[in-house]
Amino acid sequence: MDNLLNEAIGLAAVMSPVILIFVQLIKTADLDKRWLPLISIVLGIAVGIVFAIAGNADLFLYGLAGFLSGAASSGLYDGIQSIRKGE
Repeated sequence: MDNLLNEAIGLAAVMSPVILIFVQLIKTADLDKRWLPLISIVLGIAVGIVFAIAGNADLFLYGLAGFLSGAASSGLYDGIQSIRKGE
């Protein structure tokens, strides 16, 4: 289990800049800013799954890494607070 989490965190560190670039591109659209963290997490999972399919790797591991990278690049705590407050 520890090995799985270590691999997921390592992959998330590699994928975070990719997710961050996509989120910055999405920010240019006229969207409600409170949905950006959720979009970032969903985008992270999608990119992780695409990486897994391209590399013929474990979908769960890459999906988890995508979730972590999306959460990291959006600031998960700030995202939950903004959805709660409706900002």
